[in-house]
Amino acid sequence: MGLSTVIVDDEMNARENLQLLIKEFCPELDIVGLASSADQAQILINQYKPDLVFLDIAMPQKSGFDLLNEVGERDFNVVFTTAHSEFALDAFKADAIGYIEKPIDIDELRKATQKAMLFNTDIATDTNKSIITAPAKVTAEDEIEKISVPTRSGYIFIENKEIVYFKANENYTEIYLESGKRLISSKTIKRYEEKMNDKIFYRTHKSYIINKHNHMKELSRSAGNFVIMSNGDCIPIARRRMSDFLKAVNNK
Repeated sequence: MGLSTVIVDDEMNARENLQLLIKEFCPELDIVGLASSADQAQILINQYKPDLVFLDIAMPQKSGFDLLNEVGERDFNVVFTTAHSEFALDAFKADAIGYIEKPIDIDELRKATQKAMLFNTDIATDTNKSIITAPAKVTAEDEIEKISVPTRSGYIFIENKEIVYFKANENYTEIYLESGKRLISSKTIKRYEEKMNDKIFYRTHKSYIINKHNHMKELSRSAGNFVIMSNGDCIPIARRRMSDFLKAVNNK
């Protein structure tokens, strides 16, 4: 079952068009309701508790922003869909994960969907950031332990402490280093997971493995649960992994 999704737009053609595009190009989403007004949308949100809401901005009586103000603390992500480009800054301030101008571009819709999947975590009501302390019992030998990265001419050997995180890219893996360099490996992220030192690394998401000991700086809960790494990159934590993740970083 995909992410439960509600579409909100006062124009019937716009609602139906977006519904058709989602069904054809974004099978990861499961549409549970369509609303023609902010009031109707609030009823659907209360009823279905959706993961994602595609929200028009300029609607009669109440705007999309009015709806979010009335909802208050929310546990769903928002992608704004609008014909008015001047609302982009306000959309950003409203913590939307996406902003698509009409007519809907399929590539933009796919990007917003992928981002929603990526950040499909429990959205916390506390917007403060919590500093995370790295777990103990990691030896110097653990840190200088090396992994091998295949290249065209052979292999590169990298110490654990140099790696900020791994990112899956189809059948390849991107490796981000503290030096700022990025390596591309022909190994899958699963192969790295099988050999990684779990004192140092943790797989937060199907697409990411982070260095939780050397490079994890903060757990941010402002727009979903994600880790801020030493290089400033934000890495999502999958909802089903959150409990184990907290145990891992607290060394329990």
